[in-house]
Amino acid sequence: MADRRILEGVKVVDFTRVVAGPYATRMLADMGAEVVTIDSPVGADGGAAEAGPRRSAGSVENNLGKRSIVLDLKSEDGVEVARTLAAQADVLVENFSPGVMERMGLGYEALHALNPGLVYASISGFGHGNSSSHRRAFGATAHAEAGWLWAQQQAAGTAEPFAPGVTVADLITGTLSFSGMLAALLDRERTGLGQHVDVSLMDGQLQLINQLASEALNGRTEADWQPFRHPIHRTSDGGNLTINVGTARHFGRIAEGLGHGGAAMPESGPAANAQVKEWVAARTTSEAAAGLEAAGAAYGVVRSMPEAVRDPFFEERGMIVEVGDPIDGRHRGVSSAMFFSDATSAPAGGAPLAGEHSRELLEELGYDADRVRSLLDGAVTQHRML
Repeated sequence: MADRRILEGVKVVDFTRVVAGPYATRMLADMGAEVVTIDSPVGADGGAAEAGPRRSAGSVENNLGKRSIVLDLKSEDGVEVARTLAAQADVLVENFSPGVMERMGLGYEALHALNPGLVYASISGFGHGNSSSHRRAFGATAHAEAGWLWAQQQAAGTAEPFAPGVTVADLITGTLSFSGMLAALLDRERTGLGQHVDVSLMDGQLQLINQLASEALNGRTEADWQPFRHPIHRTSDGGNLTINVGTARHFGRIAEGLGHGGAAMPESGPAANAQVKEWVAARTTSEAAAGLEAAGAAYGVVRSMPEAVRDPFFEERGMIVEVGDPIDGRHRGVSSAMFFSDATSAPAGGAPLAGEHSRELLEELGYDADRVRSLLDGAVTQHRML
C-alpha cells in the first residue's frame, strides 16, 4: 500500500460539535485532509471555565489527526480569522442551527463570494430552507420522528419503543455529509466552483431505512406490518448466535453445520427459524460456531464490546491503532474502514487540545508577529494549555 493519502493538501475548516460533524471530518482527516477544528473560548458554551487543558469539541476518537484553534466568533477579530481560514480552505463544515453562520457573516453566500471554490457543508436537524429548519434536534429526534424507534419496536416485539445503543442518525448523517463533500470536490474539478452541501439528521435517518419507508409509501399499513428481523438463538451454554436462514441452499448449509444434513427447509420463515432455534439450543456456542463455519454457513456470535475489539480479525485488518495523547499519554482507537490499493487511510495523529495549534495556524494564515501576539493575548484565541 502506498504511503500517500488521497486528500493530501485539501484544507478543511471544521465548525462542528457533538457527533455527526466530527465523525464526518475525522474521515476526511484519515484520508489526508488538513482539518482545523474551531473551538470556543473557555466557558463560551455556557459551562464553567475548566482548570487545566481541555480537549477539542467532540470525542477523542472523532478528533484524531486534526488541529485546533480557539476563536471567539462573537468578536470581530474572531470572525476575521474565521473568514481568513475560509478564504484559504477547500471545505468548510458547520452544524450550527440554520441562520447562525449567516448572522456571523460566515454563511454560504458570503463565503462563496469570498472563495468561489469553497465546498460548504451544513449539518442540521431538519435542513435549510424549509418550514422546520428552525427546530433544534439531536440524533434522538430523528430516531423518533423518522420512524426508526417504531421500526425497532416492531422488530423486537416490545410493548414500548426503546432507544438504540448508539446515535444511529448522527452516524449515517456524518457519513452522508462526508460523501457529499467528496462529491462536491469532484464536481469542483469539472466546474471550478464549490457549492452548498445540505445534510440533515431527519433526511439521513429516513434514507438509512429507505426499504421500510418505501413499503409504507406504497400502501403497507401498521396493521399488516411484518418486521424484518433475524432472530437470535440461545445455545446450551448461554451464548447467543444470529443466523439468517435466507435461501433453501443456505438453509442446507445451516442444517449440515448443526448436525442435520439433508433436512428440508420448512415452507414458512417462522417455522424455519424455529427449527434452527431448536438445533442451536442443543449445542454449545463453540460447537455451533465451529459446525456452521465448517459448512460455510453465515452466522454471528453475539459479543460484548470489550470482546469484539479483542477479536484478532480487527488487529489483522489494521483496524486498531494507537496514537499519542497529550493528556492520557496514548489512545487506542479505531482506524479507517476504507482500504485502498494505492493509498493510505488512517489517523494521522492524536486528538488536539482546544487551541493547541492556535499560534502555528495564525502564522500559516500570514499574520505578522505583532498581529499573532495581539490575537493570542486577546479574546480571540483564549485557551488553557498544558
